Amino acid sequence: MILLVIIGGLMMLLAILYALIIFGALTGLSLPSGNITSSPGQLPVVSVIIPVRNEENRLLLCLASLSKQDYPFGKVELLISDDFSEDRTCEIAERFIQQHPQQTWILVKGDPELPSGSGKKAAIARAIHLASGSLILTTDGDTQHSSSWISSMVHGYHTTGARMVLGPVMFSETKGVFGHMQTLEFLGVMGLTAGFANIGRAIMCNGANLCYEKTTFYQTGGFDGNEQFASGDDQFLLWKIKRLYGGGAIRFLDDRDAIVTTLPAQGVKPFFQQRFRWISKSRGYRDPLVTGVGLVSYLFQAMILAGFSLGFLSPLYLYLAVLLLAFKLLIDLPLVFSMARFFNKLNLWKWYIPAQLFQVLYVTVSGPMAFLIPVKWKGRRVSSFTFRIS
Repeated sequence: MILLVIIGGLMMLLAILYALIIFGALTGLSLPSGNITSSPGQLPVVSVIIPVRNEENRLLLCLASLSKQDYPFGKVELLISDDFSEDRTCEIAERFIQQHPQQTWILVKGDPELPSGSGKKAAIARAIHLASGSLILTTDGDTQHSSSWISSMVHGYHTTGARMVLGPVMFSETKGVFGHMQTLEFLGVMGLTAGFANIGRAIMCNGANLCYEKTTFYQTGGFDGNEQFASGDDQFLLWKIKRLYGGGAIRFLDDRDAIVTTLPAQGVKPFFQQRFRWISKSRGYRDPLVTGVGLVSYLFQAMILAGFSLGFLSPLYLYLAVLLLAFKLLIDLPLVFSMARFFNKLNLWKWYIPAQLFQVLYVTVSGPMAFLIPVKWKGRRVSSFTFRIS
């Protein structure tokens, strides 16, 4: 009985803390948006950086969408930074550049003789070093963009006064139950991203859609000190900017023109590989808010699964688990609904409960496994503790 009271009390405490996290995010889910009113002479030069590795299947779509931007050609340069691709990525990029001489395209390649030159962070850093723009926009090689993406992000930079603008990212071409569940789960992630950023307490971002000042990158030290992690080019830079300039220096852009789309993981194994890679970088986090939010979210969902597992000992555990699951469904609903409306994904609501059940299961399993199972990414074996190529 005492054990039941202790576990029940812990469940209730975690539920309260989890609710505070969601309510905190809900307070910051709006940011005024509009159209650029500045004349072209007042617009900053923008350097768009696309780090790529083995993207032969999706790169052409990405480059095509970037070539159709309405931002003045003379004010933008696009740098494709190759991370030692082993397929036709560079060939595709070079041919595309030749076919678009009216725009400034640059293919950046690394030196294979340099031991520190591999990885996404190194690819981005190489491109930033060559960039002539005062503003850096980063995206991924498997993404697509509206024709107003650059204009929207620059507008967000001007209207917020932020040193880093977080752009919205969403999945496209979601097919099948698993794709729909991934999308709904990711809506919650974007809700937390947007909400906390807009109350001055940014906790996460996505490198597929980021804008920051070139000078800010160098003033914070860029990616120095986090090279051992396979991912985190976005997350660690966010933390450095937040530490140096304060939470108000980071804002989320609530503008549909700024949406960048990408594909969800194509199957269960790639999904877990992706999540393991994301979670493994958490060992490098130094922001107590990020760590606290992550820990509470993990423990809350783990306790729900534990309650169902302990149901054979006492039905009270099962009742508590059902209660907490229902609580989670209700608490998450306004956050997910708000982002579903923003991304025009309201048609997926029939998958809301299955997606929530899947989230509880995968989050609980992924937490410890991310530090135990070697992960492969883009043909490389990634250790949870260091980044190496084997």
